[in-house]
Amino acid sequence: MNKLRPLLFAVILIAVFSCEKEFSTENTGSDSEFIVGIDCRISKIVYTDTAGTAAGGTGTGLGSIAADINNLDIVTKLTQFDSLSNTIEFILDPPVYRNDSVYINADEYFIVDANKKVIKMHGLIDPTDPFSLPFDVYYAYNATGYLVSKIYFLTSSPTTPFYRVDYTYAGGGNLTRMTAVNLPSGDLNMDADLNYYPLTVPKRFIYIFPDEIKYPQFTQFFNFGSRNFNAVKDMKVRNYDPGNVVRDSLVSTFSNYRMSNDTYILNVQMGGDDQPSIPALAGKLSFSYHCK
Repeated sequence: MNKLRPLLFAVILIAVFSCEKEFSTENTGSDSEFIVGIDCRISKIVYTDTAGTAAGGTGTGLGSIAADINNLDIVTKLTQFDSLSNTIEFILDPPVYRNDSVYINADEYFIVDANKKVIKMHGLIDPTDPFSLPFDVYYAYNATGYLVSKIYFLTSSPTTPFYRVDYTYAGGGNLTRMTAVNLPSGDLNMDADLNYYPLTVPKRFIYIFPDEIKYPQFTQFFNFGSRNFNAVKDMKVRNYDPGNVVRDSLVSTFSNYRMSNDTYILNVQMGGDDQPSIPALAGKLSFSYHCK
């Protein structure tokens, strides 16, 4: 029996310290004991319905969104899967990289800088209609790398902006306020307020841009600058009718964070409303990572 112990110990070491670059909560053992890796970023989000189960427990799988990322840290495929209907909701296979442009398709693309940070997007007012009016959005970042504004122009009117989004940060780098304004009228289209857990400091957790409801699949897997310093606690997003009249609101809470020993978020309970800007449904969100 004693002769088997060295072999068993070696097998355990190989399993724990292998070159595997992703961590999944499907691994056995306590996930808080694992090390995700060095210089890692989210490559997959799995969302699970936990209604009727203990917080953080296992329920019905709702879906997932995943990016294939190569050894150059470039996204080569995006897939969003609906587990309830067993269908693919969204697929980008592959994006086309051409100089400083990343093409989603022939009509839509991102422009990135030398650090792969998105600085412009060319899109469609209705992404489902290839004949929809095209627009250009310009991304502005502050000196510490946080996205602070997005300004929209119709491609046919490149000097007259029609929409502007502003982000306000506090607490050392947490997005606490968002406003989105229709510029011709000056009316609010959307706004949002967010709060954070001051003692929870994760590495490279999800981006949260509450206004991003048309292209949310790309937000988590492309570079939009610095990420929030702390883990989000709650967010409230309001939509407005003309005259700044609140039409409706979406309120979500985030609790029961579980972190790896090297402070990557493994899973979190998202309660309340679904947020269109987050490409996952409310429930238990579990994360896998790609490391350089």
